[in-house]
Amino acid sequence: YGGGSGLHRLLRDVEERYSDAFAELGPGALADLKRCIESVKAFLDLLWDDETGFGAKLINYAKISSGVFEFCRYHTRWLENPLMERLNAEISEVLEQAVSWWERQENYNATER
Repeated sequence: YGGGSGLHRLLRDVEERYSDAFAELGPGALADLKRCIESVKAFLDLLWDDETGFGAKLINYAKISSGVFEFCRYHTRWLENPLMERLNAEISEVLEQAVSWWERQENYNATER
């Protein structure tokens, strides 16, 4: 994924696709979406950080996955449930791709040692 740039690009696309729906709710909702996306981006950066240990990455993965789910569940109150389910699925797919890539890298690095 080129150091995560492809996944960051996917997240930008997700943000662009859902921004209008959140903007209709007001600037606070749009800011919430942007914070959610930024949190996922920060996790991706953490995943690529060689200084961060395996356990910390797994803990942060659980936190970000839970956070995205809660974010979508909260906003279902104002936006359609199918829309929020799609948003959750799209962000979760990016997270799964990132973790899958990271696991392959960890396995590769382990065999190289």
